[in-house]
Amino acid sequence: MRLIQVRVVSRASRRRVEELGMDCFKVRVHSAPERGLANAEVKELLARYFGIPRSSVSLIKGERSRNKTFALDIPQDSRKITDHK
Repeated sequence: MRLIQVRVVSRASRRRVEELGMDCFKVRVHSAPERGLANAEVKELLARYFGIPRSSVSLIKGERSRNKTFALDIPQDSRKITDHK
């Protein structure tokens, strides 16, 4: 399991994941931070970015904050996690 720090920008014009540093990302989503819609969109984008199923991405901390901690359930020897660009 790998923990990553995520800064969420909601109501963005473009959806994207930006790597800011080691295990630190900025995720821009269209959704507003209401009823968990933005969190679901962040989870979807992270899963697509790392090439893993959505069920392998878990929100650990920051459900109501723009600064969040996600856990990625992936094999340690996976090349996808290091070569995600």
